[in-house]
Amino acid sequence: MQEIGIDIGGTSIRAACVDEKGHVTAFEQIKTPFDPEEAVRWIAGTITTWESSSLGVAAPGPLQAKEGMFLDPPNLPGWHGFPFKASLESISGRTVLMENDANAAAAAEWLHGAGRGAGSMAYVTISTGVGAGLIIDGRLVGGFRGNGGEVGNMIIADNGPRQPGMNNGSWESLASGTALGKQAKAAGIRGGAPELFSLASGGDQTAEALVAEWVDYTARGLANLFHTVDPDCIVIGGGVSGSAPYFMTHLKEAVAAKVYKSAADSVDLRTAALGRTTGVIGAAVLHRLIRV
Repeated sequence: MQEIGIDIGGTSIRAACVDEKGHVTAFEQIKTPFDPEEAVRWIAGTITTWESSSLGVAAPGPLQAKEGMFLDPPNLPGWHGFPFKASLESISGRTVLMENDANAAAAAEWLHGAGRGAGSMAYVTISTGVGAGLIIDGRLVGGFRGNGGEVGNMIIADNGPRQPGMNNGSWESLASGTALGKQAKAAGIRGGAPELFSLASGGDQTAEALVAEWVDYTARGLANLFHTVDPDCIVIGGGVSGSAPYFMTHLKEAVAAKVYKSAADSVDLRTAALGRTTGVIGAAVLHRLIRV
């Protein structure tokens, strides 16, 4: 039986049918409307003829996942306080599971991607922001308030740029793809993080220095995760993961240097495998994991 996954983003909404092996068999996409009710109508209409045993939704936080209600996601200003789960269930007639997008991506990579076969896994997305999805013994860790995996606000330095709603020195403010792009621009490098990594791989000293600092900050966050969760592996996803062939070896070495010596040889960092389909696949398979 196929499963339906909906991936809601600030730019687009994707809907897909996913088979038991994680393959996308049907796909539709629209630009994200300002009005969430319009989105609900589109989703309900799109999936009308799709047979499925489940319907999952991946969405950006902050949100109340169990209740399926958006709180105040910064990239969806018109959706604040909207009871998405109840609305979609009412119109579609189907039961809906809803989850934070990083958690959904973790589910996808654990079942069908780079984390397949791991007993426990941390999925870390580094893109516009920094977030994580944690799977321990097959259980998705959401936490009491749904903030499990909100590692972007983890403090990794004693100072740093101020970012609304975030701690000074937070991982996201210092080492997200956005932060890296700002640092590159301040150094006269255009094109954001991808261009920065490209220049660094070509030997540009300014780019190399910025990437080395990013590696150090990122390694601090990852080492904290290893010491807190002790997962079999950490999967790196998000936009920055596209440059993994350049930085992954350096990053592994930096993380190994920050964990206990007894654990250094077992540091296992992997690059996410599912690409742009991660969100819809993750949403589709949410029902397979127990959330705690």
